[in-house]
Amino acid sequence: MGEFTGRVAIVTGGANGMGERVAHTLAAGGATVVVADKDGERSKLVVAEIAEAGGDAVALPADVSEEEQVAALVDDVVRRYGRVDILDNNAAALELTAVDPDLLGVTTDVFLGTLRGNLLGPFLCTKYVLPVMLQQGAGAIVNMASVSGMAGETSLTAYGVSKAAVIQLTRATAVQYGKRGIRCNAVAPSIVLTRNTDAWAPQAVKDAYLRHNVTPYLGLPQDIAEVVAFLVSDKARYMTGHVIPVDGGLRAAHPIAADLRDT
Repeated sequence: MGEFTGRVAIVTGGANGMGERVAHTLAAGGATVVVADKDGERSKLVVAEIAEAGGDAVALPADVSEEEQVAALVDDVVRRYGRVDILDNNAAALELTAVDPDLLGVTTDVFLGTLRGNLLGPFLCTKYVLPVMLQQGAGAIVNMASVSGMAGETSLTAYGVSKAAVIQLTRATAVQYGKRGIRCNAVAPSIVLTRNTDAWAPQAVKDAYLRHNVTPYLGLPQDIAEVVAFLVSDKARYMTGHVIPVDGGLRAAHPIAADLRDT
Protein backbone atom coordinates (compact mmCIF):
# COMPACT_ATOMS: atom_id res chain seq x y z
CA MET A 1 0.00 0.00 0.00
CA GLY A 2 1.41 3.38 -1.00
CA GLU A 3 1.07 6.49 1.11
CA PHE A 4 -1.46 7.93 -1.37
CA THR A 5 -3.56 4.81 -1.87
CA GLY A 6 -7.25 5.71 -2.04
CA ARG A 7 -6.57 9.37 -2.77
CA VAL A 8 -7.48 11.24 -5.93
CA ALA A 9 -5.08 13.88 -7.25
CA ILE A 10 -5.58 16.50 -9.94
CA VAL A 11 -2.31 17.62 -11.53
CA THR A 12 -2.70 20.58 -13.85
CA GLY A 13 -0.01 20.98 -16.47
CA GLY A 14 0.58 17.28 -15.94
CA ALA A 15 1.58 16.50 -19.51
CA ASN A 16 5.03 18.06 -19.38
CA GLY A 17 7.98 18.95 -17.19
CA MET A 18 7.45 19.28 -13.46
CA GLY A 19 3.76 18.43 -13.65
CA GLU A 20 4.52 15.24 -15.55
CA ARG A 21 6.93 14.09 -12.87
CA VAL A 22 4.46 15.01 -10.11
CA ALA A 23 1.84 12.86 -11.85
CA HIS A 24 4.25 9.91 -12.03
CA THR A 25 5.38 10.35 -8.43
CA LEU A 26 1.89 10.55 -6.93
CA ALA A 27 0.75 7.58 -9.01
CA ALA A 28 3.76 5.60 -7.83
CA GLY A 29 2.61 6.35 -4.29
CA GLY A 30 -0.80 4.85 -5.00
CA ALA A 31 -2.87 7.90 -5.93
CA THR A 32 -5.38 7.95 -8.76
CA VAL A 33 -4.03 10.81 -10.84
CA VAL A 34 -5.99 13.09 -13.14
CA VAL A 35 -3.66 14.59 -15.74
CA ALA A 36 -5.27 17.92 -16.65
CA ASP A 37 -3.48 19.68 -19.48
CA LYS A 38 -4.31 21.49 -22.73
CA ASP A 39 -2.06 19.04 -24.55
CA GLY A 40 -4.45 16.12 -24.84
CA GLU A 41 -2.15 13.89 -26.86
CA ARG A 42 0.78 14.33 -24.51
CA SER A 43 -1.56 13.77 -21.54
CA LYS A 44 -2.57 10.40 -22.97
CA LEU A 45 1.08 9.46 -23.32
CA VAL A 46 1.79 10.30 -19.68
CA VAL A 47 -1.23 8.28 -18.58
CA ALA A 48 -0.06 5.31 -20.68
CA GLU A 49 3.39 5.51 -19.07
CA ILE A 50 1.85 5.60 -15.60
CA ALA A 51 -0.32 2.59 -16.42
CA GLU A 52 2.68 0.71 -17.77
CA ALA A 53 4.43 1.33 -14.45
CA GLY A 54 1.45 -0.10 -12.58
CA GLY A 55 -0.21 3.19 -11.64
CA ASP A 56 -3.73 4.54 -12.08
CA ALA A 57 -4.29 7.70 -14.09
CA VAL A 58 -6.69 9.32 -16.53
CA ALA A 59 -6.24 12.19 -19.00
CA LEU A 60 -8.89 14.90 -18.79
CA PRO A 61 -7.71 17.70 -21.09
CA ALA A 62 -8.57 21.21 -19.92
CA ASP A 63 -7.46 24.82 -20.25
CA VAL A 64 -7.46 25.80 -16.60
CA SER A 65 -7.59 29.51 -17.44
CA GLU A 66 -11.15 28.95 -18.72
CA GLU A 67 -13.67 28.84 -15.87
CA GLU A 68 -16.20 26.66 -17.68
CA GLN A 69 -13.53 24.06 -18.39
CA VAL A 70 -12.34 24.03 -14.79
CA ALA A 71 -15.89 23.59 -13.50
CA ALA A 72 -16.45 20.74 -15.95
CA LEU A 73 -13.12 19.14 -15.00
CA VAL A 74 -13.89 19.08 -11.28
CA ASP A 75 -17.44 17.85 -11.91
CA ASP A 76 -16.06 15.04 -14.05
CA VAL A 77 -13.51 14.02 -11.42
CA VAL A 78 -16.13 13.96 -8.66
CA ARG A 79 -18.52 12.01 -10.86
CA ARG A 80 -15.83 9.42 -11.59
CA TYR A 81 -14.20 9.12 -8.18
CA GLY A 82 -16.41 10.86 -5.64
CA ARG A 83 -13.62 12.96 -4.14
CA VAL A 84 -10.55 15.17 -4.67
CA ASP A 85 -7.80 14.84 -2.09
CA ILE A 86 -4.86 16.55 -3.80
CA LEU A 87 -4.58 19.50 -6.16
CA ASP A 88 -1.24 20.40 -7.74
CA ASN A 89 -1.59 23.71 -9.56
CA ASN A 90 1.31 23.33 -11.95
CA ALA A 91 -0.03 24.68 -15.28
CA ALA A 92 1.50 27.97 -16.45
CA ALA A 93 1.88 30.11 -19.55
CA LEU A 94 5.55 29.28 -19.98
CA GLU A 95 5.44 30.08 -23.68
CA LEU A 96 5.17 33.77 -22.78
CA THR A 97 8.46 33.87 -20.87
CA ALA A 98 10.31 34.25 -24.17
CA VAL A 99 8.58 37.63 -24.74
CA ASP A 100 8.68 38.90 -21.15
CA PRO A 101 11.53 41.46 -20.88
CA ASP A 102 11.92 44.48 -18.57
CA LEU A 103 8.86 46.50 -17.56
CA LEU A 104 9.08 49.01 -20.42
CA GLY A 105 9.32 46.21 -22.93
CA VAL A 106 6.41 44.10 -21.72
CA THR A 107 3.26 44.49 -23.78
CA THR A 108 -0.15 44.62 -22.16
CA ASP A 109 -1.12 41.43 -23.98
CA VAL A 110 1.86 39.54 -22.58
CA PHE A 111 1.30 40.92 -19.09
CA LEU A 112 -2.39 40.01 -18.98
CA GLY A 113 -1.78 36.72 -20.76
CA THR A 114 0.82 35.77 -18.15
CA LEU A 115 -1.51 36.62 -15.30
CA ARG A 116 -4.27 34.62 -16.95
CA GLY A 117 -2.07 31.59 -17.51
CA ASN A 118 -0.12 31.63 -14.24
CA LEU A 119 -2.56 33.06 -11.70
CA LEU A 120 -6.12 32.64 -12.95
CA GLY A 121 -5.64 28.90 -13.42
CA PRO A 122 -4.58 28.19 -9.80
CA PHE A 123 -7.32 30.53 -8.56
CA LEU A 124 -10.05 28.80 -10.56
CA CYS A 125 -8.88 25.27 -9.78
CA THR A 126 -8.67 26.08 -6.08
CA LYS A 127 -12.08 27.76 -6.13
CA TYR A 128 -13.79 24.76 -7.69
CA VAL A 129 -11.92 22.06 -5.77
CA LEU A 130 -12.36 23.70 -2.35
CA PRO A 131 -16.07 22.84 -1.92
CA VAL A 132 -15.27 19.18 -2.54
CA MET A 133 -12.40 19.20 -0.06
CA LEU A 134 -14.45 21.12 2.52
CA GLN A 135 -17.22 18.56 2.30
CA GLN A 136 -14.63 15.83 2.90
CA GLY A 137 -13.08 17.80 5.75
CA ALA A 138 -9.58 17.39 4.30
CA GLY A 139 -7.46 18.23 1.30
CA ALA A 140 -3.98 19.32 0.28
CA ILE A 141 -3.15 21.92 -2.36
CA VAL A 142 0.26 22.81 -3.75
CA ASN A 143 0.74 25.86 -5.96
CA MET A 144 3.72 26.19 -8.25
CA ALA A 145 5.31 29.54 -7.47
CA SER A 146 8.89 30.55 -8.35
CA VAL A 147 11.89 32.32 -6.91
CA SER A 148 11.02 34.92 -9.57
CA GLY A 149 8.08 35.87 -7.36
CA MET A 150 10.38 36.44 -4.38
CA ALA A 151 13.00 38.81 -5.83
CA GLY A 152 13.38 41.31 -8.66
CA GLU A 153 14.93 40.30 -11.97
CA THR A 154 16.24 42.07 -15.04
CA SER A 155 13.51 40.44 -17.13
CA LEU A 156 10.51 38.10 -16.65
CA THR A 157 8.54 41.05 -15.30
CA ALA A 158 5.05 39.66 -15.84
CA TYR A 159 6.13 36.18 -14.79
CA GLY A 160 7.55 37.45 -11.50
CA VAL A 161 4.41 39.46 -10.74
CA SER A 162 2.21 36.44 -11.45
CA LYS A 163 4.25 34.15 -9.23
CA ALA A 164 4.26 36.68 -6.37
CA ALA A 165 0.47 36.65 -6.64
CA VAL A 166 0.47 32.84 -6.55
CA ILE A 167 2.36 33.05 -3.26
CA GLN A 168 -0.29 35.34 -1.81
CA LEU A 169 -3.06 33.07 -3.12
CA THR A 170 -1.36 30.25 -1.23
CA ARG A 171 -1.33 32.17 2.04
CA ALA A 172 -4.93 33.31 1.64
CA THR A 173 -6.14 29.77 0.98
CA ALA A 174 -4.22 28.36 3.93
CA VAL A 175 -5.46 30.99 6.37
CA GLN A 176 -9.08 31.02 5.21
CA TYR A 177 -9.64 27.25 5.16
CA GLY A 178 -7.02 25.72 7.44
CA LYS A 179 -9.39 25.29 10.38
CA ARG A 180 -11.62 23.20 8.10
CA GLY A 181 -8.92 20.71 7.21
CA ILE A 182 -7.45 22.23 4.07
CA ARG A 183 -3.70 22.70 3.75
CA CYS A 184 -2.13 24.85 1.04
CA ASN A 185 1.57 25.35 0.37
CA ALA A 186 3.66 26.57 -2.53
CA VAL A 187 6.88 25.37 -4.11
CA ALA A 188 9.20 28.04 -5.51
CA PRO A 189 11.68 26.51 -7.95
CA SER A 190 14.66 28.20 -9.49
CA ILE A 191 15.63 27.09 -12.99
CA VAL A 192 14.58 23.50 -13.70
CA LEU A 193 15.78 21.61 -16.76
CA THR A 194 12.58 20.68 -18.59
CA ARG A 195 11.59 20.52 -22.25
CA ASN A 196 10.49 24.15 -21.99
CA THR A 197 13.62 25.59 -20.41
CA ASP A 198 15.37 26.39 -23.67
CA ALA A 199 12.50 28.68 -24.69
CA TRP A 200 13.61 31.31 -22.20
CA ALA A 201 16.99 30.15 -20.89
CA PRO A 202 19.88 29.97 -23.34
CA GLN A 203 23.11 28.40 -22.13
CA ALA A 204 24.41 31.72 -20.78
CA VAL A 205 21.40 31.97 -18.46
CA LYS A 206 21.83 28.37 -17.30
CA ASP A 207 25.50 29.07 -16.62
CA ALA A 208 24.58 32.16 -14.58
CA TYR A 209 22.14 30.19 -12.43
CA LEU A 210 24.69 27.43 -11.94
CA ARG A 211 27.33 29.94 -10.87
CA HIS A 212 25.06 31.48 -8.24
CA ASN A 213 23.54 28.21 -7.02
CA VAL A 214 24.97 26.64 -3.90
CA THR A 215 24.62 23.17 -5.42
CA PRO A 216 26.97 22.07 -8.22
CA TYR A 217 24.05 21.24 -10.54
CA LEU A 218 20.74 22.63 -11.81
CA GLY A 219 17.37 21.26 -10.84
CA LEU A 220 15.49 18.44 -12.55
CA PRO A 221 11.70 17.94 -12.64
CA GLN A 222 11.94 15.03 -10.21
CA ASP A 223 13.54 17.32 -7.62
CA ILE A 224 10.34 19.38 -7.62
CA ALA A 225 8.04 16.36 -7.73
CA GLU A 226 9.55 14.90 -4.57
CA VAL A 227 8.88 18.09 -2.62
CA VAL A 228 5.32 18.33 -3.93
CA ALA A 229 4.71 14.72 -2.92
CA PHE A 230 5.99 15.45 0.57
CA LEU A 231 3.80 18.54 0.96
CA VAL A 232 0.60 16.71 0.04
CA SER A 233 1.46 13.72 2.23
CA ASP A 234 0.54 13.15 5.87
CA LYS A 235 4.21 13.71 6.71
CA ALA A 236 3.57 17.42 6.14
CA ARG A 237 0.29 17.53 8.09
CA TYR A 238 1.51 20.42 10.27
CA MET A 239 2.75 22.53 7.35
CA THR A 240 0.49 25.04 5.64
CA GLY A 241 0.78 28.55 4.22
CA HIS A 242 4.47 28.11 3.44
CA VAL A 243 6.54 28.81 0.35
CA ILE A 244 9.31 26.25 -0.05
CA PRO A 245 12.22 27.35 -2.29
CA VAL A 246 13.58 24.42 -4.27
CA ASP A 247 16.37 26.39 -5.85
CA GLY A 248 19.77 24.83 -5.29
CA GLY A 249 20.38 27.31 -2.48
CA LEU A 250 20.03 30.35 -4.75
CA ARG A 251 17.94 32.29 -2.24
CA ALA A 252 20.22 31.34 0.65
CA ALA A 253 23.40 32.81 -0.81
CA HIS A 254 24.67 36.35 -0.30
CA PRO A 255 24.68 38.16 -3.68
CA ILE A 256 28.48 38.41 -3.68
CA ALA A 257 29.07 34.76 -2.74
CA ALA A 258 29.71 33.67 -6.33
CA ASP A 259 32.21 36.48 -6.86
CA LEU A 260 34.10 35.59 -3.70
CA ARG A 261 34.06 31.92 -4.61
CA ASP A 262 35.74 32.74 -7.92
CA THR A 263 38.60 34.70 -6.35
